[in-house]
Amino acid sequence: MPEQTEWTISVVVPVYNGGKTIRATIEHLLRQSFQPHEIIVVDDGSTDETANILKSFGSRIKSLAKTNGGPASARNAGILLSTGTLVAFTDSDCFPDENWLQEIVKGFHSLKIGGVGGGVCGASDGLIGEYFDLHRWMNPECAGDGSVLYLVTANACFRSEVFRANLFDERFPKAGGEDTELSVRLRILGYEFAFVESAIVRHRHKRTIRDYLKSIANHGEARFILERLWPQQISQANHRKEIVRSCAGVSTMLRFYLSYKEQHDRRRAFFFSLLDHLQYLARIWGYHRGKRKVSSSWLRNPPTPYRSSVVFPDKG
Repeated sequence: MPEQTEWTISVVVPVYNGGKTIRATIEHLLRQSFQPHEIIVVDDGSTDETANILKSFGSRIKSLAKTNGGPASARNAGILLSTGTLVAFTDSDCFPDENWLQEIVKGFHSLKIGGVGGGVCGASDGLIGEYFDLHRWMNPECAGDGSVLYLVTANACFRSEVFRANLFDERFPKAGGEDTELSVRLRILGYEFAFVESAIVRHRHKRTIRDYLKSIANHGEARFILERLWPQQISQANHRKEIVRSCAGVSTMLRFYLSYKEQHDRRRAFFFSLLDHLQYLARIWGYHRGKRKVSSSWLRNPPTPYRSSVVFPDKG
């Protein structure tokens, strides 16, 4: 296994209309204590000032402009341009801590480790940010035995070799789900994942309930696609019963409130319990939206060649 000093890390950042945050993201990457081999920013058809901001960094970054195709498509374009032994991902509204890359490479302690994820914290104040941080929604998902099931591309790093025949599935047109699907595929091929909590990225969480619920609905739609692509790997719930129970969920919301009240003031307990209830509804609504929009024939016929042939990891 290479020592930390032997790794070369390509950092890939997809961006779409990220003019308000992308400059800060790049500046945080340029200040890394473990300097990236290259920073690749893929402009996924932005119509704001993103392109001009990217130009201002000159040769310090590699920028690539493409027509809008979604974050999976943008990440794939960055992967194909990368030359590092590791490929790390973060988002255009994320600000990695100075030691992010230095910490995340510590997770590659075995050749079986195909990818490593880190911790995601809020970058700004607000109750929605507090709610995210309380539940750690953007951290890698772990099983009861501590093994890592899925990585989240706001903060993840993979061996470049895993992308020889395994790229992100571009049938996920919106953010959410494409990283879970890749994780499922890689685990089937025999790769394992690690979680390094000290590899921290700070995320600019949604500031309004509307934006938050829109994001949750997108994840619900992605859940539908996941269940159709990997029915044996993704546990399917009875969504009809869930939405009926949730709509009549005053008692459930009360239980959430009382649980939060043990550690938080009344205002936060009410707000967090309300978000629990609303995000559940938004996820189910998004799932059924996906069911209406996504055809079985489209899922059977991927629009890109990125559904992989099999490459097994080296054992060691």
